[in-house]
Amino acid sequence: MPIQSPLRNARRFADYELLEKIGQGGMSTVYKACDARTQDIVALKIASRLVMDDRQLSRRFELEYAIAHPLDHPNLVKVLHNGKHDKVPYLVMEFIDGPSLLQHLKTHERLSEHQALAVVLPIAEALTYLHQKQIIHRDIKPSNILLTSSGEAKLADLGLVKNLESLSRLTRSNVGLGTMQFAAPEQFDDARSVDARCDVYALAATLYFTLTGEYPFGKGATLDVLNRKLHNKFEAPSSKVPQLRSNVDAAIRIALSADRQCRPASINEFVALLTGETKLRSAVDLPGTIPAPKAKISKKTDKERRGVARHAVELEAACRAVINVAGQRWPATVKDLSVTGLCLLAKRRFETGCILEITITLTADDTSINQIARVRWTKSTESRSWLLGCELVKAMADDDLNMIFASYMDKTKIL
Repeated sequence: MPIQSPLRNARRFADYELLEKIGQGGMSTVYKACDARTQDIVALKIASRLVMDDRQLSRRFELEYAIAHPLDHPNLVKVLHNGKHDKVPYLVMEFIDGPSLLQHLKTHERLSEHQALAVVLPIAEALTYLHQKQIIHRDIKPSNILLTSSGEAKLADLGLVKNLESLSRLTRSNVGLGTMQFAAPEQFDDARSVDARCDVYALAATLYFTLTGEYPFGKGATLDVLNRKLHNKFEAPSSKVPQLRSNVDAAIRIALSADRQCRPASINEFVALLTGETKLRSAVDLPGTIPAPKAKISKKTDKERRGVARHAVELEAACRAVINVAGQRWPATVKDLSVTGLCLLAKRRFETGCILEITITLTADDTSINQIARVRWTKSTESRSWLLGCELVKAMADDDLNMIFASYMDKTKIL
């Protein structure tokens, strides 16, 4: 059952007019709001009933303000005020006039290396600032990175922060915290024992997702994802983005190590690897795998590049675009043929990539055969016709080819 907001259909909360809901999680709902006293636009984070009914969660909500309010960094969302209204705790925060990184990626799929680093490196600066103050974020993910209309990146949501200098024991031993797709595996063993390297891990996972559009450890049941994390079962980002620089690929892979002792010890060390300022030793065994490349169909140029014997022929044929079932059939001549493709001379030009149905007439017994082929290249001729290099969708067997065209082929004309 979804957690109900204590507001129900209210449009006003304390001194704030609620303009629109901009986010919701298990512990709170965030609204764009207007401060009735100052007319300032703010983000209002209002605790859910789950928090109100749980003393420990209520204390965590209060602790978020106590830790976050004194912080001042250009890449951190500023926490302005807190309070209670009708016993409901709330936080007042700086309003960011742009989407989260997650929302941005839903429309852009993924970012280029330059664009991704332009987002991640400022967040790294914010994390370095937090770590210098002995604060661990513990919940870095694309939905907690907000993008302003001017392109700045800001880190939000300190609800799971851990103050290493605090005596607070709000996180019980052997209790896990974080978001499975991005959090370090040790956070699901004992969240109290984490250090800065869990933020290194989550930032690397966020960068992986930003560059590839995919979760580093895939989707599925929580235990399956955790198991893949614990055994470093992920594909290197360079296998999905081949143009990725080697130092960026290596930095992400080493930061995603299940063993935190193998990760960069700090955000600064991670950034130095990302930017190439620090070079990894050649003997370092990077986690993650690089799958064998899939076989690719070579691009065709003016000359057919079929890797099999091509036979010169003169076969009557007709062709039409498959996409247009009722389309006109155009007379054509098959000029050469192999088990994987053919060269067609036609009176009409078909675009590269077009799928054709080609009907070849066998004059010896007045029958015909149909083949489906993709146009790979085109070339005009002096007779105002077009040569079309076509790849058969389904390769023909050698025996079928020899049987069908035996009476037409001159075996001396193998090209």
